[in-house]
Amino acid sequence: MSIIDSLQNILQPIIVEYAVWLILGALAWFFRRLPERWRIDIEARHREALHWALHSGAELLIDTLQKHPAVAIPDRAIGEIVDYVRMSVPGAIRKLGPTQAQLEQMARAKLRERLDAITGRDQLSEALANAL
Repeated sequence: MSIIDSLQNILQPIIVEYAVWLILGALAWFFRRLPERWRIDIEARHREALHWALHSGAELLIDTLQKHPAVAIPDRAIGEIVDYVRMSVPGAIRKLGPTQAQLEQMARAKLRERLDAITGRDQLSEALANAL
């Protein structure tokens, strides 16, 4: 038995043990990050569902306004969008927890965006023209 064989017999278990600890540490880090990643993905899906419901609510309101123009009371219209959103995506509302005021603000923005698209209004061009 040579000196190299003796060193190998002494160092091999130590190296294997450190390699196992390193692999276990990497796996622990990976599994610790995994639920966080899932949480981020789930939250993103809830946000997307909320915005899609706002968009659908605005479209539904625009269809109603085109059929019945007398319904054009702004607060009532925003209330109908928010009611539609609450009914459409209750899980997203529960998980994200927006307040009534935040939902109304998002509904107003979505409705304004859709009405601007329908009428061909470009707010950026208007703002630039007013700035000059």
